[in-house]
Amino acid sequence: MNILSKTFVLLTITIGMMSCGGSKKTEQEALAKMKRDSIAIAKKNNAIAKKNNEKKENAILPIQKKYAAILGIPPIQVDNIPLFEFIDDWMNTPYKLGGETKQGIDCSFFTQYVFHDVYGNLIERTAQKQFDAPDTNKFKGQHNLKQGDLIFFNSSGSEFDDITHVGFYLGNDKFVHSTSRRASSGRNGVQISNLKKHPWKKMFVAAGKKPKFPNKNSSQN
Repeated sequence: MNILSKTFVLLTITIGMMSCGGSKKTEQEALAKMKRDSIAIAKKNNAIAKKNNEKKENAILPIQKKYAAILGIPPIQVDNIPLFEFIDDWMNTPYKLGGETKQGIDCSFFTQYVFHDVYGNLIERTAQKQFDAPDTNKFKGQHNLKQGDLIFFNSSGSEFDDITHVGFYLGNDKFVHSTSRRASSGRNGVQISNLKKHPWKKMFVAAGKKPKFPNKNSSQN
C-alpha cells in the first residue's frame, strides 16, 4: 500500500471516529434539550391550570359565596341563584302575623311568596292549608329532604295538632322562614335556622314536597 492509500485509509478512519463521537454528543444534547423542554411545558401547563382555576373561582358570584358560608356547603352548590337572590332581598324583614310586605311578613306568606316568585306556582296562604293541600306530598324522614321542600312545625311536634309554622328547606339541615322567635342577632323575621337545633328539632312535624310548576288547583285563601 503506497503512502497515498495509507493516508486515505487513516483519514477515513479518523473521520468515522469523529462522526461517531459527534453523533453521541448530539444525542446527549438532544436528550438534555428534550428534558428542558418537558420541564418548561409542565410549568406552562401548571400555570394555565392555575389560571383556569382562578377564573372558575372568580366566576363564583358573591351571593353564592355568602350563602355557601351560611349553609356550610361549597359555593358551586348554591346553584339556584334566583332563589337565593329572593331570600337575600327579604332577609331580616321583621315578622308580622298576617303581614305580606317588607314592613312585616308571616311564615306562610313568605313560603307562598317564594313559590310564586321563584317557581311561578301559587300555593295556599296559611301553614295549615299548605300542610293539608292534596298536592303536598308529606313525609317524616328528614334524610329525604331536598331544597324546595316545605317544613311544618307546631309546639308539640305532633301531626294531630294544628300546624302553626312553616319554613322552606335549603339544604344541609338549614331552612329559611319568617319567625317571631329571635335569632342570636336579636332579630325576628326572615332568617335561616338549623333544623337539628332547639326549638325546631322538637317542633318538627313533617315535611312536604310541592309541585315546582303552576298548579291551577292551588288556592290563595
